[in-house]
Formats: sequence, C-alpha cells, structure tokens
Amino acid sequence: MASQEKTARPPGGALFVALVLVAFLGPLSIHLFIPVLPFVRQAFGVEAGEAQLAFSLAILSMALATPVYGTLSDRYGRLPVMIGGIGLFTVGAALSALAPSIQVLIAGRMVQGAGAACGMVLARAVARDIYGPDRLGQMIAYLTAALVLGPMIGPPLGGLLTDYFGWQANLAVPAVFGVVAITVAITLIGETKPADLYPPAPVMRGYWRLMSNSRFWCFALNQAIASGAFFALNAAAVYLMVETLGRPATEFGIYFMLGPIGYMAGTLLAGRLSGRFSGSAQIIFGSVVSLLGSLSLLGLIVVFGITPLSLFIPSLILSFGQGFSNPHAQAAAIAVEDTLTGTASGIVVFLYLAVVAAMTQLVTLAQAGTVTLLVVLMISSGVVALALGIAGVRLTRRFR
Repeated sequence: MASQEKTARPPGGALFVALVLVAFLGPLSIHLFIPVLPFVRQAFGVEAGEAQLAFSLAILSMALATPVYGTLSDRYGRLPVMIGGIGLFTVGAALSALAPSIQVLIAGRMVQGAGAACGMVLARAVARDIYGPDRLGQMIAYLTAALVLGPMIGPPLGGLLTDYFGWQANLAVPAVFGVVAITVAITLIGETKPADLYPPAPVMRGYWRLMSNSRFWCFALNQAIASGAFFALNAAAVYLMVETLGRPATEFGIYFMLGPIGYMAGTLLAGRLSGRFSGSAQIIFGSVVSLLGSLSLLGLIVVFGITPLSLFIPSLILSFGQGFSNPHAQAAAIAVEDTLTGTASGIVVFLYLAVVAAMTQLVTLAQAGTVTLLVVLMISSGVVALALGIAGVRLTRRFR
C-alpha cells in the first residue's frame, strides 16, 4: 500500500525540486568545466589532449561509478548511497579547485566525477520508486527538462567566472553546491526504495539478466550514442571558437545555450505529448530529428565555413530531437526489470557517460582534423542511434 501511495504522487512540489538538485551534480560537474579547457591548457603549459583528460577522465570516472551506485541502492536503500556520493563529489571539487598541477587537477576531477554519478543514477531510481513504470518516461522528460538548466547556465556562468575570477572559481562553486545537496537529500528526499522489492541475491545474476536483454541494450545505447554526438560537437566547438575563431569563453557559453534550449523544448513537448503518443513513437521521431541535426552540420560548414552558427544551429536541432527520444529510451531501459531499477539505471548512465567520454576524447585527438572527424562522427552516430531505436521498438512489440 505504501508503494502504491508513492506511485500515485503527482509531479511537482518540493520532492521534485529536490530530485532536480541532486541530479544536477552531474551536469554541473560537466558543463561548468567546459569553458575552462583552453585556460587549463595555458595555466599548466600542457597539450590540448592532456588538458582534455581533466574532462574526459572525469566523465569516465563518473561512468565507472554508476553501476556501483545502482547496485548498492537496490540493496541498501537510496538515501545512504546518495549521501556518500554527494560527499565524494564535494571533496573532489574542493581538491580540484586547489590543484597545484595538472595531475592533481585530473585526480580531483576524477573524484568529483565519481561522486557526481550518484545523482544521475539515483534521481532516476527515486523517480521510478515514486511514479512507477507507466509514468516514468513522462517524469524523466520533466526531470531532464529541469536539468537542462545545467547546460544552459553552466557554460555562460563558467565563462563569466573564468573571465573575471579565474578558472579555479568554476570548481569552488560545485564544492559549495555539494554541501547544499547533502542537506536537501536528508531533509526533502529521504528513503524511497519499496521495502518489498529485493534484487537477486548474487550481484552478477542481476547484471546478467539485464545484459542478456536485447531491448535493454537497444534503448540504453540509443540514448548514449545520441548524447555522445552532442558532447562531441561541443567539445570540438570550444576549441574552434576560442583558438580558431579567437572568440572569448563567454561568447562560447552564450552560443552553447542553443543546445540546452533545444533539449528543454523537446523534453517539455515530449512530456506534454506523452498521453497522445507512445514512448516508442517519440523515440523514433527524436532519433530522426537528431540525425537531421547531424546532417545539417555538414551542410552549414560546406556553405558558410566554420562560424558560430554553423556549429550551434546543428546543436539546437540535434538536442531538440534528443529531448523527445532520450527520456523515453532511458525509461524503457530502466523499466525492463522491476527488482533491478537501481542497477538498470546505473548501467544506463554508465553507457551514457562512457560513450560521451570516448567520443569527446576522440574528436580532440587531432586538432587539425577536428572538423572532418567531427562531421563523420556526428553523422555515423546519428545513423546508429536511429537503427538502435527502431530495433528496440520492434523488439518491444514482439515481446508484448
């Protein structure tokens, strides 16, 4: 009865705001750091690839930690795992802000990333606990719409902090935010895991049940690859804007907002249309629009060359499509097994972050060939994501 009452709770209110704040750890850790990459390179006198490690390895660390949080939360509850993860995030942010060398900065960023993973995993698991599988896609859409505030305000705020206070300020702000998030988790969220749901006793049995499910793989990889394309575009764009076009970090942050605006519009519209169109239909539609965004990058660069709008109009189109597809793809993957909600959420976020880390690092391997590599990577990822979405929908219909 208690679990049913939680499932019936309407969206909105203090609890929803608290979920947004906790899930905000990951976007804050990622997007507030993007504008400082060229300045980290200059501050420590390192190559672009080494400076990029402070970004890519943080995401990789985040990715590796996500399955751990999911599994632990299924066994020991959401709240204690959440508090431990946020504490790790806060310590890593403080260490990074005080880093005397690139090595210490990278280490601190990895600790910060490992802690940030808890919010990305547990916010989705808590939403599943409260709203149930039928409304999970809609609630993830609303949740991610709110989370887009991270990408929207992160780069502009990061650019302003860098220009006026130095790049270290971009790491001091998350440390303060971590303290606030711990307080919010304790006072507003509490424990939400249903007491009557138990995962399989052997941990690997639960992983095997998910890993052997083709529908889980299709939906999880659909959103991961689509997201990787977005981050690859912006990882290349920051170097093209600052070093090739000679634009300030603040201007990059302002143009960057086009992508999050598109994503927010897509997620809000997807949430409103959830009662009219199925999640499967929105996954296919969003994947098609995202592919069109990738193709527009090629067309605009061929016609106009490298300009801010040639880079960020495709980002707007791509992210609008992802606003439709990503929430429903995540929900479809997480809802595959009722007793493995946290574990499934952890693996979904792991795949998302691992693909993002790989694609952002790949696109900056050779700066001279960044544009060509970027275009190829964007279009190929759009095609693969669409194919996975179609396959997942077909498997779901066959399963039913």
